[in-house]
Amino acid sequence: MSGTSTAQPPTVPAPADHPRGRPSSAAGGAARIATDQNDPSAREYPESRFRLDAYTQGARGVRVTARLGPWLWGPHGEPSAGALGVLVDNAVGAEIFREHPREVFAVTSELSYDLVAPPPWSGPELQAEATLFGRDGAGGTAGCEVRDGSGRLVAVATGRCRWIPLPPVLRRHGGAPVPPVRLPAAHGSLLATLGIPAGPTRHGELGRLVLPPSPMFGNSGGAVHGGILFCLTDTVTDALAEPGQPERTTSLRMNYLRPADLSQPVTATAEAIHRGRSLVVYRVTTAGPSDRPYTIATVTRERTAGQPA
Repeated sequence: MSGTSTAQPPTVPAPADHPRGRPSSAAGGAARIATDQNDPSAREYPESRFRLDAYTQGARGVRVTARLGPWLWGPHGEPSAGALGVLVDNAVGAEIFREHPREVFAVTSELSYDLVAPPPWSGPELQAEATLFGRDGAGGTAGCEVRDGSGRLVAVATGRCRWIPLPPVLRRHGGAPVPPVRLPAAHGSLLATLGIPAGPTRHGELGRLVLPPSPMFGNSGGAVHGGILFCLTDTVTDALAEPGQPERTTSLRMNYLRPADLSQPVTATAEAIHRGRSLVVYRVTTAGPSDRPYTIATVTRERTAGQPA
């Protein structure tokens, strides 16, 4: 499950390749960029790692932007579907949470993604604009369109959120100051952005990738951000691509079953359930040391160098 932050965008201007951001902070308040980057209280957030920028109100709903750069690049030197996970999860969640019952928190229960136009995408940024489909006493559903710098539609996403009572971490911190934002390093790949030293590995018919525990990947509720789990889910499937047959994700359907513990490694495990001439379908789970799944997803990938179906 992925918490949706109630924070407001900081007003501190950001350097060219760093975000103003809307951190999913434990306190759920507005974060500022640390004036002193050596400030021991400063920390990174999922939004800062993925270079999310200001949240604004568009014609239809919340708009969120993310800068394009090598920090989003998968193994083939182009942005991957997973790299958009934090962007689309935040856009959809923020739109649903914009009007909400008192004393509740929003958690993502389902998130889906469909590729419209494959990379390369025009910079300097991607923009996700959300649209609310419906909201009631149980939660809400919204979608978003992701466009590149030229205005071209590159992807669409849909998410469903549920209301739950405020998590203890939010009740505990209340209106306490949010730790300032530490700007991320100049990550040269998506794996570097995730803090993972090596790519996914193959173990017989399974692919595996482990996300190390780190508070920088947490959401407002103190669990791993749903967009990070989305990214991990997509990335692990690279382990099972056949030699000489590069793949690109065209759709991803994810169910969030329970919060992912920030203090423990998260392992993504992929298995191929169908291999065709042009498409491969994977089942992917994420779990902690107990092996109880945090998420279950279906990932469809096309062979970019394969023959037509």
